[in-house]
Amino acid sequence: MECNLKLKCPHCNTVYNIPDDKIPSNPNLKIKCRKCEGIISFKDDVLNETSDSDVKIESIIQKAKALPPISEILSKARDILTDENRDIRDLAEVLEKDQAMTARILKISNSAYYALKNPVNSVQQACVILGSEILLQMITLASTSKLLGKELKGYSISSGEVFSHSTGVAFASRLITLKTNPELSADAFSAGILHDAGKLLLDDDIIKVKDFFVAKVSSGTKIHIAEKEIFGFDHAQIGYEFLKRWNIPPKQLTAVRWHHEPSKSANDLLSYIVHTANEIIGMESDINIKDNANIDSNTLKILNLTYDQLEAIRQEAKIATEEVFHGFIS
Repeated sequence: MECNLKLKCPHCNTVYNIPDDKIPSNPNLKIKCRKCEGIISFKDDVLNETSDSDVKIESIIQKAKALPPISEILSKARDILTDENRDIRDLAEVLEKDQAMTARILKISNSAYYALKNPVNSVQQACVILGSEILLQMITLASTSKLLGKELKGYSISSGEVFSHSTGVAFASRLITLKTNPELSADAFSAGILHDAGKLLLDDDIIKVKDFFVAKVSSGTKIHIAEKEIFGFDHAQIGYEFLKRWNIPPKQLTAVRWHHEPSKSANDLLSYIVHTANEIIGMESDINIKDNANIDSNTLKILNLTYDQLEAIRQEAKIATEEVFHGFIS
């Protein structure tokens, strides 16, 4: 029987051929991918043919080769730290082969936030004193610093703001998980750092339509909505497709993809965590979290947090960001 409809899993890219007599009449129907068990929507992921959006996304991602890549050390570090048969000293050996990475790790280690009694002078020492999770945080910061050091002229965001915001969301995401689901803390920190990676890729195209884009945002349209209206996709989708090529863990990819629209994530907790962290870090300091309509009572119920707890997390994350950022650039 000839298949004239294809369905692609947005999580693992597995493509399913759907026979005519199996095509559902309800376009909102969702199914589970046999390979990765991710949720596939007939409405969102049908691929009758390659769409203009697919072509544009692929073209933008191809141009991303000009961006500084995330170091392979981050991937190796993740593998070592999640392997029970590997020793943390194995990680020190990997790090010491990259002098620039070593220097950045030591700067972060000795920043005010980590408040070590004595300065750390070697990666070996950092591995022993800090422990695997904190060390992975630092490697994530050091590995992404060049990537996040790009000024976004289209979005009118300085390089310092990109890195600072991403770091703040990473810390806030981790702090939220410590109160909700500690097992997600490492994924939360990494997803928080990478959540806006798509803006780095989309910025050149935003520049070309900047007046139109600025007019939309100035009129009250949210940035990701303005992107969709102009391009047919937003920076979250671009970031998801881009990071997938770097073998970022699926949990983190899902959170990056839905950090603006967690309700579409099939109740993925990490997506709600990164969404909430992004909202509270992006708010002006004098705005009360309760007045932020983007954090609704349903989100608080899912996270089992109060507005007061979120305010405390916001303050702690901002202090962490300032202290780490200051130590990093000094």
